[in-house]
Amino acid sequence: MLIEQMMNRHVVTIQPTNTIAHAAKLMREHCVRHLIVTNPTRQVVGIVGQFEMSGATSVFHPESENADFQNPISSIMRSEVPTAHPFDFFEDAAALFYENRLTCLPIVEQGKLVGVLTETDLLRYFVQLTGALEPSSQIEILVENTTGTLEKVTRLLAKTNVNIINVFVHPTSDPYKRIVSFRIQTMNPLRIIERLKREGYEVLGPEMSR
Repeated sequence: MLIEQMMNRHVVTIQPTNTIAHAAKLMREHCVRHLIVTNPTRQVVGIVGQFEMSGATSVFHPESENADFQNPISSIMRSEVPTAHPFDFFEDAAALFYENRLTCLPIVEQGKLVGVLTETDLLRYFVQLTGALEPSSQIEILVENTTGTLEKVTRLLAKTNVNIINVFVHPTSDPYKRIVSFRIQTMNPLRIIERLKREGYEVLGPEMSR
């Protein structure tokens, strides 16, 4: 899936000259944990989140809090901000979140901010991708890491007349083995598990009691 299909186009922004107090007000009013800092032409120049906001006031001099909040947001924002393009793939965004320990990713097109992606958006999409919210069952089997193995498994499942919602292939500590995890559209996978076992597949889960 492309980022543009899952990003939020309604982005709460702030300019670097605005005060920290104004940023706090925006975050409260819009119930957001991040603000994208842009210049008047919508170019991203920074980002500020709850972490930066929590460190904006003096811990040792509480009486200076009001003065601290009048400082410009540029004094606490992070200016090195990874960005992505709307036509990048979901996996590209996920890699950026993982590699840079992000919680928010501005989406930029032709140098201007057009959207934002958050860790909540990624988690929502992942849950939808796995099909965990649908009435279904998940089965995991251990297979040889050889060409055509996945095709054989899916062909076998097709013969059971059960719809496959998704399939994931996971690595193992053995480079010659893979775990195939598939979610099927049935709440009782017992006959599917029995069929797999009869065909010689090692079913890792679930364990079904009779």
